[in-house]
Amino acid sequence: MKERKVAFEIKLLDNLISRKIIENKKDKKTLSHVQVSVLKYLLENNAKTIYQTDLEVFLNVRRSTISGILKTMEKNNLIKRIDSKNDARKKEIVLTDYSIKKSREMKKKVTLFETLLTKDISYEELKIFFKVIDKLKENVK
Repeated sequence: MKERKVAFEIKLLDNLISRKIIENKKDKKTLSHVQVSVLKYLLENNAKTIYQTDLEVFLNVRRSTISGILKTMEKNNLIKRIDSKNDARKKEIVLTDYSIKKSREMKKKVTLFETLLTKDISYEELKIFFKVIDKLKENVK
C-alpha cells in the first residue's frame, strides 16, 4: 500500500470541497467569501452599532478595501449605510430585509452541505476527526 501524506490529503479534500462549492455557485447572485463574512459578523452583532471601522478591524483590511466591499454590498441591497445617531461623521452599517433572507438561505445550504460531507460518518468518528484536526492545527501554529 502506498504511504499517504496528511498535508496532501487535506489539500486534496480542500480542492474537492472548493469544486463542490463552485459547482453550486452557478447563480450570479452568489455572495463572495468576504461578503458572507461581513453578513455573518453583522448578524452575530445585530445588537451593537457597527461602523465601517469595526469591519476593517474584524477582517483585517484597509479602509479602501472594506469601502469597496461595502459599496458592492450596498449596490446589491445586502446592507444600508445610515447616518449615525451618535456621530454625524460616521455611517452605521445595517442589514437589509433581503440580506437577512439571503442569510437564512445560506444557512440552509451550509447545513445541507455538512450533511453531504458527513454522510456515513458516525458521531464517534467525527469526534476523533475533530480531535485530530485540532491537534494538526496546533502543530502548525
